[in-house]
Amino acid sequence: MTHSAPTAPAPHRFTRQEYHRLAESRLLADERVELLDGVIITMSPQNSPHAATIHRLLFTLLPVVGDRAYIRVQASIVLDDWSEPEPDIVICQPDPTDYAQHHPQADQVMVVIEVADSSLVYDQGQKAQAYAASGIPEYWVVNLADRTISILTNPSRDKYQHEQIKGEDDTALPPGGQAIAVSAILPPQ
Repeated sequence: MTHSAPTAPAPHRFTRQEYHRLAESRLLADERVELLDGVIITMSPQNSPHAATIHRLLFTLLPVVGDRAYIRVQASIVLDDWSEPEPDIVICQPDPTDYAQHHPQADQVMVVIEVADSSLVYDQGQKAQAYAASGIPEYWVVNLADRTISILTNPSRDKYQHEQIKGEDDTALPPGGQAIAVSAILPPQ
C-alpha cells in the first residue's frame, strides 16, 4: 500500500468561470465584489467624493478621448483566467459591438484608473501588480486624501517601472493627446 504525503490545507482560488457561476447562482447577490488572482474581494461602499470623482473623470475624459477609444465605468476587464477586476474607469480600444460580446482583454486596455480613498493600499499594491503583470500600459491612481494622481507606466512582470505624481496644479495626458487639469478631476474641497 502506497501512502501519499499529506497535503496542507490551502485556500481555494476561483477561476473566472467559477466566479461567474457563483454570480449566476446569486451567491454574490447584493455584494460589490471583484476577482483578483483567484480571490473574491469585497469592495468598500462608495462614499460621495469617490462617486463624484468617477463622474468628473468621465465627463473630463469624454471630449478628450472622443471616438478614438472607448470609456467604461465600473465594468469588468479580463486580465487572465484568475482575474476580472472592475476598475473605476477604463479607456480601451474601440470595439464594434461596444464590448457587448465580451469584456475587454488586457491587450485591449490603454489606461486603467482607480479612485482611491479607503482602497489606497489595495489599489497601489495588489491591483498595481496585477495590472502591470497583465501588461496594462498605463495605470492611474487618484488619491483623494492627498489630492494627487499617480500615473504608473512601463509595466514589467509585477510592477510599473515609472511613476509620476501629479498635483492639483498639474495636468495629465490621457490617450488622445490633450492635457487635462488634475483640478478638473478632483472633487471640490
